[in-house]
Amino acid sequence: MLIGAGDPGPYFSNKEYYKGHRNWRAQVVRFAEKVTKGDIVVLKRPYKREWQIRAVGIVTGDYEYLEQFNDVEGWDLQHCRRMEWVCPPKVQDQPEKRKMVLVKGLSMGTFKAVKKREAIEEAERVLKEGEKKQITEIPQSARNISDEDLVESLIGKGLRPADAETVIQTIWRVRRLARWYAHHGRDLSEHEIRTFLIVPIMLALGWSEQRIKIEWKNTDMSFFHGVYKRTEKPSMILESKRAWEGLHYAERQLEKYAKLFPECCYLVASDGIRYQLYVKHGSEWNLKDDFKAYANLLNLKDRHPYLEHIGGAPDLFVSLMPK
Repeated sequence: MLIGAGDPGPYFSNKEYYKGHRNWRAQVVRFAEKVTKGDIVVLKRPYKREWQIRAVGIVTGDYEYLEQFNDVEGWDLQHCRRMEWVCPPKVQDQPEKRKMVLVKGLSMGTFKAVKKREAIEEAERVLKEGEKKQITEIPQSARNISDEDLVESLIGKGLRPADAETVIQTIWRVRRLARWYAHHGRDLSEHEIRTFLIVPIMLALGWSEQRIKIEWKNTDMSFFHGVYKRTEKPSMILESKRAWEGLHYAERQLEKYAKLFPECCYLVASDGIRYQLYVKHGSEWNLKDDFKAYANLLNLKDRHPYLEHIGGAPDLFVSLMPK
């Protein structure tokens, strides 16, 4: 299990910082100092007026600080404890579905004690009747790459040096604006994200205004092989999300695009800072298998931070260039 914020550094090397304020830092103190092996942890999410138990786990390890998780969809979650997780049992006669376990008695917050008897009993039932998740090795850290590394990589992939420099200069401008928004623009809308953060990157990569449509047929952004015509079908569709909310929730919309536009071979999710790219390999979309590359403009890496088979910034920017 992972929690953040982790960028300030390991807990036991920065105790003064984490104990200095009664805000989110208090949960890191509890996570590092109060948890012991054998403790039971409930993984929850809100569901209408109740809570859904997604998994129940038993703590098996001591506190660790792992740089592999300094970018989990944009969140820094390096505070870690090893777990044995158990998921709710499968629905009888529907092995692809799990039983939905709903309870009251849990509370808002990332890391809090569970005190309600009903929730405790339901968690214990999941532990007894559920399915253990397979334990996998934690991957090695991805390599951080510099802006110069990215320029060299883009040139190596065939981009003109002047065009590669234009891309990196645009990334600089978007970064500065994104950092300003992080402190002054938390109510940033999707329209502003598309206009001020995403469109400049796409133009720098070589897309012309005549080949891009905004909010075309209920898509956020559609990209076309040539100058747009009414009969044209998009070659790439981008779903934009609000910043600092993660990209996981974009997948459902991307699945809809895949069904509505089966001839489209590239799907992208972005909040203006992070980009996830999916490329169709077979005759039909399978987003899980078609996830190709990820990049965070504030934290460039040579591959996905913790999914070792997924490409990083160089693969993403090359793939986003018009064909």
